[in-house]
Amino acid sequence: MGSVAVTGAGGYIGQRLISYLDSQDGCTRILGTDIAEPEVASENLTFLNRDVRDHGLVDFWKDQDVETLVHLAFIVDPIRDRKLMYDVNVNGTLNVLRICEELNIGHVIVASSGTAYGAWPDNPEPLKEEDPIRVFPPTFDYAHHKGLNEQHCAEFMQQHPEVVFNIVRPSVVYGPNTKNYLSRYFANMPFVALVGGNDPNMQFVHEDDVAQLFSLLIEKKVSGAFNVAGDGVVRSSEVGAMIGKRAMKVPRWLYHAALWMMWNLRLKTAEAPPGIVDYTSYPWVVDTARAKELLGWRPKYTSRDTLRIMFRTHGYTIVD
Repeated sequence: MGSVAVTGAGGYIGQRLISYLDSQDGCTRILGTDIAEPEVASENLTFLNRDVRDHGLVDFWKDQDVETLVHLAFIVDPIRDRKLMYDVNVNGTLNVLRICEELNIGHVIVASSGTAYGAWPDNPEPLKEEDPIRVFPPTFDYAHHKGLNEQHCAEFMQQHPEVVFNIVRPSVVYGPNTKNYLSRYFANMPFVALVGGNDPNMQFVHEDDVAQLFSLLIEKKVSGAFNVAGDGVVRSSEVGAMIGKRAMKVPRWLYHAALWMMWNLRLKTAEAPPGIVDYTSYPWVVDTARAKELLGWRPKYTSRDTLRIMFRTHGYTIVD
């Protein structure tokens, strides 16, 4: 493994990855960067508090024999400052790719998302890695940014075929350390809305299983994109039933209008803009066969297991 650079080292996935790498004999050094210092302890970790948009990161990684760079630094929670979110998520990624090019880093791993496929009524179930990225026009910033990043990564790969390049597309990531709008989503909603009467299948993946996949990619260096999700699916109505939230059919226009109003009024119960409606209406279930066949990856937790763990560790009352 040699030296591994990690952006977003202070995030919940970054910290779990550091723990995995710390247990690997082949990892000689972890060069982590973030604007929040990791709480996980590691003798192999050298940390720099630095914004991912700062080209000065090149000096941190230069002459450190970085074998693999893992890019995990993104704004996940929707914010009202859309320009800032774009700048960090997209321009930050472009900065990382430029540095990889400048330092001739031979293995690059970029975290994308299953949302990059887009949430469409005609999505196949499950979506495979070769299925198109369809997040245009941009209705949900996070997914749109991931789609733009995938375009930039494709250009990088075309220009640098000698580089082992990975794109990782997780489903919803949950776990005991997940603290974002997605972990609070069901607590904030008085009921589970079946938008337009749809009750789509959903997937969840444990943060440890995601970190394990990144660790396997670092070790095995198999090029290409990889989906990652816990085994099995759970319908939206079933998720609500686990915590005593009943499901109600809601017209699409009404739900969209309500979210738009709550988001623009900055109500605490609405932590996502109305663009998220598609991702609660239509399926974006991903196929994980490629990771299992090529990497030997096996999720320890199913989608249902992951949900229960998140609910239990975040103070939800499980009734199902």
